[in-house]
Amino acid sequence: MSSDPEETQDYNEESIIETTTFNLDNLPSSFQKFLKDNAIDPHIYTVIDLPRYIRLNTHSNNLPTLDDLKAQLNTTQVWQVQKSGLFGFLKAKERLVDIEAYKTHKVFGIDLSSAMAVDALELESDDQVLDLCCAPGAKLCMIANLLGNEGDGTVTGVDIANHRLATCRSMVKKYSVGNRVRLFDADGTTFCIPPPSRVGGRMIVKEDHNTKEEEDHCDHKNDKSLHQEQPVSKKRRKANNNEQKPFWASKLLRFDTQDSPHLYDKVLVDAECTHDGSISHILKYEKWGWDAFEKNFMNPDRLSTICELQRNLMKQGWKMLKEKGTMVYSTCSLTIQQNESNVEWFLNHYPDAQLEPVDSLDISRAKLKNTDPSLSHCVRFDPLVSRTSGFFLARFIKK
Repeated sequence: MSSDPEETQDYNEESIIETTTFNLDNLPSSFQKFLKDNAIDPHIYTVIDLPRYIRLNTHSNNLPTLDDLKAQLNTTQVWQVQKSGLFGFLKAKERLVDIEAYKTHKVFGIDLSSAMAVDALELESDDQVLDLCCAPGAKLCMIANLLGNEGDGTVTGVDIANHRLATCRSMVKKYSVGNRVRLFDADGTTFCIPPPSRVGGRMIVKEDHNTKEEEDHCDHKNDKSLHQEQPVSKKRRKANNNEQKPFWASKLLRFDTQDSPHLYDKVLVDAECTHDGSISHILKYEKWGWDAFEKNFMNPDRLSTICELQRNLMKQGWKMLKEKGTMVYSTCSLTIQQNESNVEWFLNHYPDAQLEPVDSLDISRAKLKNTDPSLSHCVRFDPLVSRTSGFFLARFIKK
């Protein structure tokens, strides 16, 4: 794909921001209070024509070019996002679901927030990846694309909602990216199944054993025979009485014994949140009915416990991450409590956590709501500044 400056257009200029005549008074009073309490500018919900994003499915062949996508979407406003296999587009005269590239599974739709969270993991082909809140599945497809099929890399997706996992399963099968994927119907705050010990008949051998937890359970690490392909015996298959059957797994991962001594190389916590930054999603409730919005998002019990849930997801993700591994925390909220405050809490409670810079892929960043220098590597995006939906990212390295 070309990186010619004329083909990598910038749609972040303030001059192109358009707004609707949406009456902010139509927002439920509980949500208006929520926005005021969290210092969120309600005018973000008047921004229209935010770009949509797609990613090339690199498990497929004969992928479309930039010119192909312009022709199929019937718009000149298609551009390539820096290095990520992503394309943004605006003012398409054809629906995405109707174009040839989509119907033949050459591209899939993905939120920019999800794509940037995956990009921040800086994946390598042998990485064992844990996605603790994996639904609805676009992140899994992108992770699988980046891992490829040449190395020993796998991705374990976890979600607490069975019906959402079914959507994930449908996506990875639809795009033929599920070769190194397994899914678990489980609570991400307590999920403790290690990464797979083998891909098919081949043992996954890790040369580095960085943590005491790993070393204590690695009596076999010097056994050269483990580098060879070996069948999994029925006896060994039954050895782990705590084994949890996956919701779905590829044939290569289906019979894993779940007794690997290793932890994950990369962990993604794209946490459940109040979704107040997801502009298009919230505005759909103008048609669906604000009563449903208040029930789904403004439930007082949910609002009072959401930060605790997010912190518990971060704690468990960190527990499952190896030394020198990477964990990315992200939300599609614009509140300080669910973002900077959670990161500050995490750094205070986990001295082995180091905040690392995040590549913003040339997307303009919004200002952080907590300007403490220790949080300077966090990144925020919002419709008024970034020409994106609202979201937040933080990247940690386990020292």
